[in-house]
Amino acid sequence: MTPQMTTSGTFAILGVACRIRRGSESPELFGRIWKTFETRRREIESAATQKVYFGVSFPTDDEGVTEYLAGMVVAAGTPPPEGLEARTVPGGEYAVFECPVDAIGATYQYIFSVWLPSASVRFDAGRAPFEEYPDNTPEQPVRLHIPVRQ
Repeated sequence: MTPQMTTSGTFAILGVACRIRRGSESPELFGRIWKTFETRRREIESAATQKVYFGVSFPTDDEGVTEYLAGMVVAAGTPPPEGLEARTVPGGEYAVFECPVDAIGATYQYIFSVWLPSASVRFDAGRAPFEEYPDNTPEQPVRLHIPVRQ
């Protein structure tokens, strides 16, 4: 599994957030986050600039804790309605892997345990990895964007 290397610009995302401790990730947990997103979907879509969905894992100051945001891209500076979060995803270089939606966990496992240790780039822990879900998921693959640096 070889990634496509790409450079992404900075973008803003609006959605629902949940703090996650490393090791507690599970399909059920992410399913609950996306179900919460669905309850606010129309509100988020009305502000979105494209019909693509994102799951972004923002680093936090707490070691072993990330903040996962399920949302959509909005114009920079869009104020979040109560109960939603608006965050900025920094641009930069990314390794992009494609996989079916039901293989996301296995693909992340491959990326961090097999691909990264032997890659010519390093994981950039200061930036957020993110998943890009096309409007017609599961017919099209999910794109996993892994922030990297030389």
